[in-house]
Amino acid sequence: MKNLGKIISILGGVKNLYASIDNQPYMRLVIEDIGRGPRGHQAVSVAHYFEQNGDLCQDPEMAFELVPNGAGVTYEPYLFQQAIPPIYQEVFDTGSENTRLKRQLTIFAQGWDRNLGEQGFVTAAAQQQAKAQEAKA
Repeated sequence: MKNLGKIISILGGVKNLYASIDNQPYMRLVIEDIGRGPRGHQAVSVAHYFEQNGDLCQDPEMAFELVPNGAGVTYEPYLFQQAIPPIYQEVFDTGSENTRLKRQLTIFAQGWDRNLGEQGFVTAAAQQQAKAQEAKA
């Protein structure tokens, strides 16, 4: 999750994070601190949103635990949801870890992370952060 990590770093880290990144023509990207995940690690929600009939719809939303790994963290997915078609999946739904689902979500997340970089979300986050800092000055 190289690009997601860059975006979060640009935005000042996960703690108390709420960021909405506009990057036309792509759907808005929202990243937020959601407290602790199912195993007690810091967790973050990452979602693209669109509006339909006045409702915000995830396309998709994933929740990750940030698991310490040496000097960094590993983004381990534990939740996936999408509004249309409706999909809701939890890695720990039964209390134990569904390793097959976690593997599938990890592969999906790696592709999504690549897309975030290719679509310019890292640059958009940096520009948004620079504008916010200018406004404070």
